[in-house]
Amino acid sequence: MKIAIIPNSIKYEAADHANEIIGFLSSFDCEFSVPEEFSQTVAGDSVEYFPNNFEAVRNSDLVIAIGGDGTIIHNAKHAAVLGKPILGVNCGRVGFVANLEPSELSLLAKIFDKSYSVDDRMMLEVTVNYNGGTQVLYALNDVTVSKGSVSRMVELDVSLNGEFINSYRADGLIASTPTGSTAYALSAGGPVIEPHMKCILLTPICPHSLFSRSVLFSDDSVVSIFPNEKCGEEIFVTVDGINSYRIGKNGSVEVRKALLTADFIKLNNKNFYRILNDKLNERRN
Repeated sequence: MKIAIIPNSIKYEAADHANEIIGFLSSFDCEFSVPEEFSQTVAGDSVEYFPNNFEAVRNSDLVIAIGGDGTIIHNAKHAAVLGKPILGVNCGRVGFVANLEPSELSLLAKIFDKSYSVDDRMMLEVTVNYNGGTQVLYALNDVTVSKGSVSRMVELDVSLNGEFINSYRADGLIASTPTGSTAYALSAGGPVIEPHMKCILLTPICPHSLFSRSVLFSDDSVVSIFPNEKCGEEIFVTVDGINSYRIGKNGSVEVRKALLTADFIKLNNKNFYRILNDKLNERRN
């Protein structure tokens, strides 16, 4: 079995945990694919280096990402495109999508006797139309349509399956997956959704209304967001907190359920709501 080991590049302890994992799994006759940038910090007899994360994932049977939610989500999208399962090891502040803590690495032995489950997470296909161009991206957490650097509200129109449903005057809108309901949408006052559900959550950011609340759409919906004709502000679209595009007055964002899923390996049976409670309590303390 060949396993991609991908640590967070700016957390020194992530590379230490990567070496610990390689040392532990070497007794199971594994080979490892590691991005070349870690050639000085992550090593082993059965390690092969590849130019980048994507190629390391491509040349593997499964992926172990070590870091916070950002690292795990970024590499989960590579894994989804390439049809590989992924396991997240928490080395961040929260780690909602991580299945293991560094103290639980002995559970990795379960990979080899097949005593684990795979949790498939819904993703979003996001089509961004901007300045005459079109970009199709995938989101595991969310897509945010929001204002630029000027501290003013924006006016956005929303249609469902091609039919206008509402206008929002707010700092922006978040369209998220159930996985993403515990990310930015939660901070904006949205509900927590169990990650196994299939739906699209739309949450306004600081809406200028007493009655603007989150709305839940079925997973066969197509949600489109447009700048209102009265909107004179810069509008930016950000996907999973990484890819960002500026759209003009004639731009739009179309969100639908992706055909791809992110397949997360589960080596323990932690209850989602127990994890949620524990993680939020950790941040509170």
